[in-house]
Amino acid sequence: MKGIDIYSGQGSVDFNAVKESGVEIVYIKATEGVTYTDSTYQTFYNGAKEAGLKVGFYHFLRANDPVSEAKHFLDAISGLSVDCKCAIDVEVTMGQSTDEISSNVRSFADYLIAQGIEVCMYTYVSFYNDNLNSTVKDLPLWIAEYGVSTPDIDESYVGFQYSESGSVDGISGDVDLDEFADGILVGGTVVIDPSQGGDDSVKTIQQELNTLLKRGLEVDGIEGNETEQAIKDFQSIMGLEVDGIWGSNTEGAAQQIFSRPLDGVEYPHYEYATRYIQYRVGADIDGVFGNGTEEKVETWQENNGLTADGVVGSDTWSKFLD
Repeated sequence: MKGIDIYSGQGSVDFNAVKESGVEIVYIKATEGVTYTDSTYQTFYNGAKEAGLKVGFYHFLRANDPVSEAKHFLDAISGLSVDCKCAIDVEVTMGQSTDEISSNVRSFADYLIAQGIEVCMYTYVSFYNDNLNSTVKDLPLWIAEYGVSTPDIDESYVGFQYSESGSVDGISGDVDLDEFADGILVGGTVVIDPSQGGDDSVKTIQQELNTLLKRGLEVDGIEGNETEQAIKDFQSIMGLEVDGIWGSNTEGAAQQIFSRPLDGVEYPHYEYATRYIQYRVGADIDGVFGNGTEEKVETWQENNGLTADGVVGSDTWSKFLD
């Protein structure tokens, strides 16, 4: 899932344009230390929610009493509905040792967990390796490293910030760009495992697109430009909003196709399955199985060694999908 993380320095944000650009998740800075509250976090929250984006908050951890910092963070976001794990942003030493920094992160995290709040930890690869010990390395990890396709780390992670100078419609100037796995969401558990090469949920999407569109995508679990374009192509065929996001409507269309319904002029109407059939046989794609579609199906069946009856049953579906 494509994401961004923002703070008051971004200025005014058009969240509808952000969503239209393909972003699904917005992380918003809420607090820092024990006194600072970002001036725009409530405005950003309202705008992102109204646009239908998934929202998370982060706190920039300083060197104060970690429970006091945690309480300050919770006071700020009290009553707000979050879709993503609350993030502890730890990236400065402030003269502390590795053990001291790790103890602060652990105490902050444990306080939130005790309140029933799911957390993750954000940091850079170098900071993770040099300034944190094993006591915090069980926390879901959102890792940052720039100029690489994947972060140079052996740990599994739920988020990868790959740029601090990205560009997104709806925001003037540079913005942080992220790729998130399902595990960044509240209740989510899917991680990106470097040893396995990518997000399993994205791999599933890529496999489905290869079956549906015969696209030949690399099944690497990374939702890059080619995968995004394949999603858009599928959405266009299905008559859906072409946003490059594999949401519930897009998934539902794919699942209707994979259910392989018996389809024909005299059979129940299945819009997405019919659209896919029309796409494969070269008929006009309107989601209605009429006589013109039947003729195209008959021709396709004959050319592929099937009984040319104009009905899409198990044999024809097997030729389409297997």
